[in-house]
Amino acid sequence: MILLGLTLIFLGLAGALILQGLRKIPANPPHKAVCTLIGERTGRVKNEGWRFFFIYPLLNGYIPINVTKINQDLKPEDVRTAEDMAEIEVGISLTWKPDDGADNGKTRLIKYLNSGAESGVKNILSDVVNEAVREFAADPERKPNTWEDAIKMRKEFLAEIVLAILGHDPEMASEEEIEKIVAELRRGNGALRLETLGIILSRVNVTKIQPMGKLREAAQLEATEKRERKAEIIELHHVAARMEELKKLGLSNEQALEIIQTERGKVQKTISESKWNVSQETRQMIEKIGPDLVAKIVRR
Repeated sequence: MILLGLTLIFLGLAGALILQGLRKIPANPPHKAVCTLIGERTGRVKNEGWRFFFIYPLLNGYIPINVTKINQDLKPEDVRTAEDMAEIEVGISLTWKPDDGADNGKTRLIKYLNSGAESGVKNILSDVVNEAVREFAADPERKPNTWEDAIKMRKEFLAEIVLAILGHDPEMASEEEIEKIVAELRRGNGALRLETLGIILSRVNVTKIQPMGKLREAAQLEATEKRERKAEIIELHHVAARMEELKKLGLSNEQALEIIQTERGKVQKTISESKWNVSQETRQMIEKIGPDLVAKIVRR
């Protein structure tokens, strides 16, 4: 009986210990668990699912990390071109994920945590990208000198952003290599490992470059006027061609123009038709005296 009682106590304690140490690492969205020992990160990582942590959390514990891709949109402020000092709006979109690979058995997620995890990495990327965009736009030694230049230079802005994120690494700064990286990042299939942040950058796009405030309104108005002028020129070509077709049919310039204007809705032709209701008695009287009346009018 004593032995049975001790066995039951042992099994109960073991069961309680196992249940107390079981923890589920979320799979949706996918997570990784960076293991800790007495609160210190060990460099080991456990994957999603049910995992056991002995004497949790006093002895063994973990830090859950969401390893899905993160989209980050940036709008650098106070971006001005060097020559005209015009303020421009630059929209930038990034996609990145925590680097859950390992080096020598230790997870790279440690560097991600050292960077402040999601919020910290977002702040760092925002600072780096914003500064790169402002400096590139304001550099008097190279384009863009004006906002008109800037709106045509998305690719150049993107290359500058990539260089800034890379930290101008001499090994990666060759023109051919940068062009290859930029092309991959624009398509969204990049795999640029940023070791200092513990992330993998897969996409960088400059979504828009446009002037701000009243300058934007003026630019939009000018663009609208250009489109309208182009449409008018095309329409005049159509009118001239139609004129020639109608003149071949023997019509004068005035007649052809009138037909074209009517076709284009510039001139409206209306036909008025009036009808009177006349009684049978009145109609018979008119028919009787009508010929005599007409004859008199003719004789006059």
